[in-house]
Amino acid sequence: MALAITRNRSILVAFLGVATALVAVFDIMPSIGILPYAGIWDSWVFLISPIVGVILGPFIGAYSVGLGTLLGHFIYFRDPYEFIFMLGAPLGAAMAAFVYQRRWRPVLGIYSFLLVGYFLSPVSWALPLVGIWDCLMGFAVVLLFTLCTNLGWSPTSEKRSQLLLLLFTALIGLEADILLRIFILIPGQTYWVFYGLTIDALQYMWLTAGVITATKVTLGAIMTITVGLSLLQLLPHIGVPLNKEHES
Repeated sequence: MALAITRNRSILVAFLGVATALVAVFDIMPSIGILPYAGIWDSWVFLISPIVGVILGPFIGAYSVGLGTLLGHFIYFRDPYEFIFMLGAPLGAAMAAFVYQRRWRPVLGIYSFLLVGYFLSPVSWALPLVGIWDCLMGFAVVLLFTLCTNLGWSPTSEKRSQLLLLLFTALIGLEADILLRIFILIPGQTYWVFYGLTIDALQYMWLTAGVITATKVTLGAIMTITVGLSLLQLLPHIGVPLNKEHES
């Protein structure tokens, strides 16, 4: 199931502009004072990035989220390294779009590559699994999504099926976002190149990271299901139909 929004240039441009502006606004807002400071995950983009991916598709959606976070990072400057870690947000939007379109191959391939890359890094062997428990849960969801798709699961407009699809969309998209940032931090060695962190410091961070990221994924999933479901019901009334063909 894919949205046919790209067939109407005027609607596409309008949605692209609005989505990019919203992403920038959400990126400007730090989580300080509402959630614990999340370091490289410090913004509220996670609330909107899966929805943008669903509406605009994997490539235009990733472009919109990437441009929006870039603008947001310039407006609310944290540190120069954030411009590298922000790449997680557009990847998350793209993965969310792939899930919504039921394209399991890029979802399974990208997620597996990032997860295997993490565990192949010797530094990860010294870090507690509790720090990435949500990423491991996300991989289980990826496998479940792949299995359901290969067995011919075909969500319709029925509310229960749509809710399940949106839940897969949010969980996999947001966990892929987190996993890419972890990939940059650990296998990419930026934990010491950028921040000069020791293994002991990383171990302490990993004890709290799983709580912070899981909280954000939960909030993002709630946002995707509630707002996303309403948007998907509204779009056909403004000339954006759904493509019914299966994309694999």
